[in-house]
Amino acid sequence: MSVNNFFGVRVLDLDRERCRVCFRILVTNYEDVDTGDEDDEGLLPDDPSFFFRVLCEAADTVIGYRYGPLTDVVTFGEYFDDDWVDRNTYRFVARVERVAVRNLPVDKDTLEWLPTYDGECDGRGWPDEKRLAQGDYEVRVTDARWLEPLRVGDCWDTGNYATTAVAPLVDEVEERYAQQAGHGSMDACFMLGWLRQERGDAAGAAEWYLRAAHGTAPQVRGKALVYLGDLQAGQGEHEAACATYQEAEESEQHKHYASRYRSRAALRRGVLLRRLGREEEAQATFARALARVGVGGDQSLVAEVRRLTSAESSAAMAHRLLGEAGRAGAVALVGEHCGEPVAALAGHLFTEDFCAAEALLATLVDADDRDAATTFLVDLAFVWADERPWREMVAMMLGLAVSTGRAAEGYRRAVRRTGALTTPGVRKAARQLLELLEENGDEAAVIALATAAEPVHPGMACRGFWIMGNRAKARGDFTEAARWFERGAADEGADADTRASATYRLGLCLRELGETARAQEAFAQAEAAYGRLDHTADNAALAARQLAGLAYVRGDRTTAFAAWGRSAVLMAQWECRSKIAVRALHTLGELLTELNAPEAARAVDQAVEREGAAYLRRVRAASKSHLIVACHYGHWMGHAGDRELGRALLRKVAEGQGKWAAAAAVTLGATAQGEGDNATAREWLHRAVKQGDGEMSHKARTNLGIIAKEERNLPELLKHWGPTAESHHEDGPLFAAHLGDLNYLLEDWDEAVHWYRLTLDRSDDPVLVGEAGYRVGEILTGQDKPEAAFSCFRRAVDSGYEPFAQQARELLNRAD
Repeated sequence: MSVNNFFGVRVLDLDRERCRVCFRILVTNYEDVDTGDEDDEGLLPDDPSFFFRVLCEAADTVIGYRYGPLTDVVTFGEYFDDDWVDRNTYRFVARVERVAVRNLPVDKDTLEWLPTYDGECDGRGWPDEKRLAQGDYEVRVTDARWLEPLRVGDCWDTGNYATTAVAPLVDEVEERYAQQAGHGSMDACFMLGWLRQERGDAAGAAEWYLRAAHGTAPQVRGKALVYLGDLQAGQGEHEAACATYQEAEESEQHKHYASRYRSRAALRRGVLLRRLGREEEAQATFARALARVGVGGDQSLVAEVRRLTSAESSAAMAHRLLGEAGRAGAVALVGEHCGEPVAALAGHLFTEDFCAAEALLATLVDADDRDAATTFLVDLAFVWADERPWREMVAMMLGLAVSTGRAAEGYRRAVRRTGALTTPGVRKAARQLLELLEENGDEAAVIALATAAEPVHPGMACRGFWIMGNRAKARGDFTEAARWFERGAADEGADADTRASATYRLGLCLRELGETARAQEAFAQAEAAYGRLDHTADNAALAARQLAGLAYVRGDRTTAFAAWGRSAVLMAQWECRSKIAVRALHTLGELLTELNAPEAARAVDQAVEREGAAYLRRVRAASKSHLIVACHYGHWMGHAGDRELGRALLRKVAEGQGKWAAAAAVTLGATAQGEGDNATAREWLHRAVKQGDGEMSHKARTNLGIIAKEERNLPELLKHWGPTAESHHEDGPLFAAHLGDLNYLLEDWDEAVHWYRLTLDRSDDPVLVGEAGYRVGEILTGQDKPEAAFSCFRRAVDSGYEPFAQQARELLNRAD
């Protein structure tokens, strides 16, 4: 019978040896339900065609990115062809029996809410699942392979439906594939190979697999070669199979399954290479297979690699058993391998009762038990990191591991026992563990974890050394920081971005230590490393500028201007669209020439030329100007290079129009302000405001306000900061606090309270609230308003900002 409802599917039990699976099917769409209908049980599907479709769906990407062999022998076209499904279902599904029914027929009370039910599976189940109409089914399949992707507890939503399956004649099936192969179907050629292999005709199977592999459909090539390799390996032709698998590895990526067949080929080739005693090649091949997990999403590959490479830990075995036979067997296995306390912990984890798991950990006083529990937590977190939907709980698992105080040791034990597979999920989980230890401020644990990670997770190790370098740098211990950054930069197995960052920070530390030559070398390496990466041109530009500044101080103008030229090109390409970058670089060159700075102009020209002759021609031919690069270049010069050239260039830019002219004026104003020339500063800053650019006007007004406050010029301060202070701008509370300060200094108490209250009303910043709360409390106390004053003093105390918090606390205590 055909039904159009949507369903939920849950796997209740599996028996692969007997080719049996028990499904629970839930009705999750009730639009057509009519209470009192005698055929309510018709809401549930019974025809084997429905369960064939469910098995095909399960073998695709719907549950946890676990693929199954059923999708090798059923194409998308066949799956969506109702007639084909009806004529072929019994080749895969032998028998279906409904063994239980719940909540049928649907009664009136239930029907009141069912039509509006729109619950979806969240990976664990459905809202109000117990109230839904549902049935349990025992399904027998013709081959255990069709159950391969299923795990006990799997659940998902499906739009599949039932039609009417009929038993096909075996000869009719093969005859139909032969006709399709005669018309050029490579899928049919593959199926003829598969059918011959099933009946033991190895030579006939090999012939059809070869025809499919070298036919007109590149998408079939990888699959056909994998099956041919399996056939050869099964016959003991190991060298031939290795060669076939290598061909499959090099096949075209599948349009739907991505690297599925290429990664499977690599895995099978690795197993054969190991059998042939070629261990180094085998390890490299396994690594290639795992590297493709993130590309194709074939997460079941990870578990297969663990089994085939003897890297399956007790946690991985327990997780596999959990999906095969349920919780009891998995917990028993953990007890056998790890002891009863860890088995009890596993029982809580497998039922997702993390509160009970945390409570149990707190009762473990024996050091060995705590170490075993922590190791299991880390190990299971790495297993779950590559399994959907378990990966959602990885952070909680790692948090429990950290709570034991033995997380680094647990990690070390976990990777020492079996090694840790380098998959996207595991790398992410390892990084999460490191970040949790960093958040806890546990430097010893960070060092221990990073050290243990060097051989297996070099990226995480490099990140750990980077963290320690940053912490030492923040303390001002540049010698210690340089040691950690150097260690991170030397980690060849780490990702290039983290290594480049460590190298750059090494340069900063060496500069602080006065080791100029080494610092210059580090910045050059960082620039080159960033330059090889996508989306890091801004960091490459920054490293080049650091190099330029050091070279200029040492008197090496050639190196300095060459590096500034490279930075200009990198920055233009990072910040601007292609046409604007060309115009901006042309404008910089023109202005440098006009300012009689041939050395700088030539260096920019050479840096542009490095991008290719065509790019150089475009830059030289640009007709319109753009000031962004010239503005930045002038700023660089003024900060760490030829200051006179920098100021001259900024003055030229400031004569223009728009945002970057305003930015140049702001920089010139800030420079004059820093030199104590407030008159000149005001002139430049007012010019910036007149450009009308919102961002630059705000920066200019900020500096104008600072000058006004220094000079205790309240009207000027109100002019520049008053509107912002009374607005909802993010700087409003800060400006209001400064206005309060100046009024306080001028002893205008009411105005001071007005501005300070604006700060208190709109900010929770402890620095702003601490002083504003204390000052208002102090003023109100003097005005004999104790209750209002105490409220403000309490805000100051709560801020924790000293000395105002302590002074407010003393006044409150005195009042008590």
